[in-house]
Amino acid sequence: MRVTLDGAEIPIDDNSSAGKEAIFEAAREIAVSNNSVVVGITVDGVQIADETAFLSLSGGIDIRFTSQPIIELVRESVEEGQRYIPALLKGLEGIATMIEEGREVDARIPFNQAVEGINWLVGVFAKSRALLGITADVFPSGNWNDDSRRLNETLGEMVSAMESGRMMSMAYIIRERLVPVMGKFASYWSDISVWIESPLQ
Repeated sequence: MRVTLDGAEIPIDDNSSAGKEAIFEAAREIAVSNNSVVVGITVDGVQIADETAFLSLSGGIDIRFTSQPIIELVRESVEEGQRYIPALLKGLEGIATMIEEGREVDARIPFNQAVEGINWLVGVFAKSRALLGITADVFPSGNWNDDSRRLNETLGEMVSAMESGRMMSMAYIIRERLVPVMGKFASYWSDISVWIESPLQ
């Protein structure tokens, strides 16, 4: 068996019974020691979707891992998030307008897409923050824990309003609560983008 990370061979004893977990952990530890994370896995020339898929495989004689520096991965994620947030805010305003104009049916698909987008942003933000080792209480823009709680509460109220048919209340919540908190969210992304270039010491 041959195992490599970014083209460099990872010593694996052919006579050992090292399982996929041990192999992945060895690659991960080397990547981490280089301030990187494993981002790609190929087994016998076949691209594997993710760690879970790799761990479920049996066999394989040529395992190749690729890594990416953490700072590059976070930078890409933050740039993508910063591009998406203005479109999301515009979309939320559009959803509120549709509801106010009585076009509730037209608003349902964009609303579901907006919720998915918000969940994606929160997930990427949390991962980026963890990779950089930034705690929630050090943001110049505010307290992320408080605003995250406000966001979750607002989403819950909005879904409740929609499910109970209180569509005008839903439009109000979007304009007066969700858009402002997502606007605040954009400032947290800006904080992270500054830290990428000037890391906390």
